[in-house]
Amino acid sequence: MPEKRLETDVCVVGAGLAGLTAARRLSQAGQSVVVLEARDRVGGRVWTQTSAGGVPVDMGGCFIGPNHDRLHALAKETAVTTFKTFVDGDAVLATGGKVRRYRGDIPKISPLALVSAGQAVARMSAMAKKVSPAAPWDAPRAETWDAQSVRAWLTAGRVPTKLARDLVEATVRACFTCDLSEVSMLSWLLLVSSAGGVESLMNIAGGYQDSQFDGGVGQIPTAMAHDLGEAVVLGAPVTAVTQQADRVEVVSDASTVIARRVVLALPRALAAGIRFEPALPGDHALLIHKIPAGTEVKTVAIYDEPFWRADGVSGATVATDDLIEVTLDTTQPGHSHGVIGTYSAGPRARALWALPEGERRSVLLKMLTTRLGPKAAAPLEVIELNWSEERWTRGCSCAHFAPGVLTQYGRLLREPVGRIHWAGTETATTSFGAMDGAVRSGERVCEEILAAGL
Repeated sequence: MPEKRLETDVCVVGAGLAGLTAARRLSQAGQSVVVLEARDRVGGRVWTQTSAGGVPVDMGGCFIGPNHDRLHALAKETAVTTFKTFVDGDAVLATGGKVRRYRGDIPKISPLALVSAGQAVARMSAMAKKVSPAAPWDAPRAETWDAQSVRAWLTAGRVPTKLARDLVEATVRACFTCDLSEVSMLSWLLLVSSAGGVESLMNIAGGYQDSQFDGGVGQIPTAMAHDLGEAVVLGAPVTAVTQQADRVEVVSDASTVIARRVVLALPRALAAGIRFEPALPGDHALLIHKIPAGTEVKTVAIYDEPFWRADGVSGATVATDDLIEVTLDTTQPGHSHGVIGTYSAGPRARALWALPEGERRSVLLKMLTTRLGPKAAAPLEVIELNWSEERWTRGCSCAHFAPGVLTQYGRLLREPVGRIHWAGTETATTSFGAMDGAVRSGERVCEEILAAGL
């Protein structure tokens, strides 16, 4: 057991957006806090790195939508500004060996496929309106939807055109970064409901990918940690949480913290590595093992200039039959370099990562040259990150619920266990799975603790 002992009102475990927001709001409300973070950095699933050429690149969370009010407010508090994701020019659909360029949100595919995809999106959005993000398990058809996976729902009978099914499948896979057989239909409808519709998740302009952060989103957790000062302790993975009548003892590799309350603001699956005394109630303990995150490999390719813009291409591309399905322009304003972010999710990400590094590079460059042209063959630098390999994350971008989990265990997501409180984007009722959801969860748990009293 570490010799250093700290006493505080609230101990927050996890220095991602959720944990730091909770600590910030509690501190602003006059409570003392200590934040324990296992990593040697703050930010959690937000990680802004710097390229060899000095360009900030977001290797984790990156985008913000116009309706992400709480993240916008936090960015303003921490003096971090945003810029619109570049959308001028053609998008590219490269499925089936054909490279199709198009403007706007509607690709140049067969009218039947367009109608089929449009009907599927409309139907799912209509279903999602019947699902309350705060209590999806109470929806009229909750048990039916939770009993089947998205893959089981997405049949030729409901979506008759294969390309349309592939496009819908790619959207769900990008959100949950796992195979569609692992996601219950109710889980998908929860995400859609909390986002305000499928279109919000799919669209760039006006949707979840609308804007990015000048200098990288990592500046926000860095600023919050700076304001909290010595209250943030890095390199401190928590190993035990012991509750007593009037306090909680939180043991980490760096110190032991004695607090009135504790906030666990980490991916729920990582709580399996903590010894709880007394043991968590049975269903809470089971829930820890039932909401894993998926596999996401994010790669950025950095060029001497954003050449695709001069070629009339926005940088937004998709191919539903490629290991790397999606690309987006993540070029930072004020820098001459061009940056393309690429995304591989679920089984395709695992297949990509199983390749030797040189083969992964070949797959990347072949994909980029096919979609963006021969100039894409020679990036100045390539940075890649597999989030499932990150010890203190184990998957991105958010956890998913397998069939049967939400209706059986969902009510426990935000339910305190004595003096233990839960935060994280997976507990959010608005912007579930997004950075805005993480911020909202931190603010919610602050209000919860203040209402409960220390």
